[in-house]
Amino acid sequence: MPIFKYRKFISSIGLVCCVLFGGIASHPFPAIAQEEILAPEAVRILDVIKSGRVDAIRLADKQDILKFYEDHNGDFLWVSNGKYTSDAKKVFELIRQSYTHGLNPENYDKTTISQLIDTRFSEEEQKVKAEILLTNAVVKYGGDISGMRVSAKQAGADSSSWSRGIAAYSLLNILSSSSDPEHVLELLAPQDDIYNDLRKALDQVLKQYAEDAQKNVHQISYSGLLRLGQSSQITDQVRKRLKSRPLEHSSEVYDTNLEQAVIDFQKAHGLKADGVIGPRTIKAMNEGPHDQLVKILANLERLRWVRRPLPSRYIEVNIPAMWLKAVDENKTVFEMPVIVGRKKRQTMSFVDEIVGIRFNPSWYVPDTIKKEDYLPELRKNPQALAEKGIAFRVKSEEEGRMVEVSPEDLDWENMTQKDLKSIQMVQGPGAANALGVIRVLMPNRYDIYLHDTNSPNLFQKDDRTLSSGCVRLFEPRRIANFILGKNKNWSEDRLDSYLVKGKTREVNAIEPVPVYLYYFTIWKNKNGELVYGQDIYDLDQELINVLKNNGQIDFPMI
Repeated sequence: MPIFKYRKFISSIGLVCCVLFGGIASHPFPAIAQEEILAPEAVRILDVIKSGRVDAIRLADKQDILKFYEDHNGDFLWVSNGKYTSDAKKVFELIRQSYTHGLNPENYDKTTISQLIDTRFSEEEQKVKAEILLTNAVVKYGGDISGMRVSAKQAGADSSSWSRGIAAYSLLNILSSSSDPEHVLELLAPQDDIYNDLRKALDQVLKQYAEDAQKNVHQISYSGLLRLGQSSQITDQVRKRLKSRPLEHSSEVYDTNLEQAVIDFQKAHGLKADGVIGPRTIKAMNEGPHDQLVKILANLERLRWVRRPLPSRYIEVNIPAMWLKAVDENKTVFEMPVIVGRKKRQTMSFVDEIVGIRFNPSWYVPDTIKKEDYLPELRKNPQALAEKGIAFRVKSEEEGRMVEVSPEDLDWENMTQKDLKSIQMVQGPGAANALGVIRVLMPNRYDIYLHDTNSPNLFQKDDRTLSSGCVRLFEPRRIANFILGKNKNWSEDRLDSYLVKGKTREVNAIEPVPVYLYYFTIWKNKNGELVYGQDIYDLDQELINVLKNNGQIDFPMI
């Protein structure tokens, strides 16, 4: 008799908490008392689980599954009166439709269970196998729909930042306590509007594939900039791509009709909506159904990595969008453009905690910049960094501390990597400081943080992948006030007083602020429409390749 028929349905809030913490520390419900003598079916189900497989199918988490069935005396969840229950069939139908999330139903033994789902089992062995097969499928599906399906190393992701999925034992206990296990599994997927919209977009692009994916998207080739009133051979190609009618007799003239179509296209793809056709706009125009499918699948995947629920107050940076949001009481209170790492020095995607602000910071040059940027210059001219106000410090053998030395006294030509790391290059506070006058304190192993900049003119650029990994802020004062706003007697005047003094000072936030650095190449604009942005680090296809090689997606066209 299925256990969940006799237990109270767990609330969605409780379920979210289980997903957030990846499991539960103790039994959420009283375990059924162990009987001295188990029924033959119960003995058999425990024996099969201990073997770790059903025929050729290996169990995903033998220990958790075994613990659950032992705690419940080997009672069945899914099979009753010699057949799958109606709840079991609903759950399996949900799993069959897992491709709508970008998952591969065959990872959950779809074909094998399909052959059994309407069968009446006359033999004990059949009942046991049917029960364990569906439990195994549910456990695998539950973990995949609520967390990372690949190793952090394979995905190039931070292992501690993202959800690894709900634990099998926790999930089975929740399901056994629910009157609606199908709904429980539905709640494991992200409930965000953007996730649901991406699922709709996946359905649309698959239909588009069925209609015209075999048609190659003609690639537009152009390396310059095309502005209103100019003529070019590509203008007619762009016009056809955007379905715009020419105003002039010659379709090679870039007219106002086409400019508006280009502006609308740029807005829909997260580009600077200036009507100028440049490399980034051309790249977006050359994307077809294949590119859209890859982007949708990659973003569905990354959305499932995010632990939920999110806090009510946090800062979010979307790296590909080059954009920051500050959220308070679950509402966006302000947004701003940011500068992120260039492709060779990428901004890592991870989750951290902001603990305060450093005013008038010094800048300690990172090892990468020392090696790749400054060492070649210093070999040519030891005074190359003089204008930047960078001082050089080495450890004194006599005094046992860092002392300042002249760059001419260092042998740059024969400098080893170990020697270079031992030298501190420090730029003191001031207008020329690379960090500007405000640095956000968020200790992490990547040495990536948010900060001001001494080059605010760079925010005018469309492509702001310009830093060495850190995130530069368009309005650093606004961020400082947001982080320190809960502190007693905090004000704009106090902030000004710290800056005017020009001395380095750290102020801790009375309430640390979570910060999320995401890599989402699709996001929503203010009108709630999906924006297909640029994959600035070419990470979408890399992720899809890993999933495809692991057999975790089943879309032959990619």
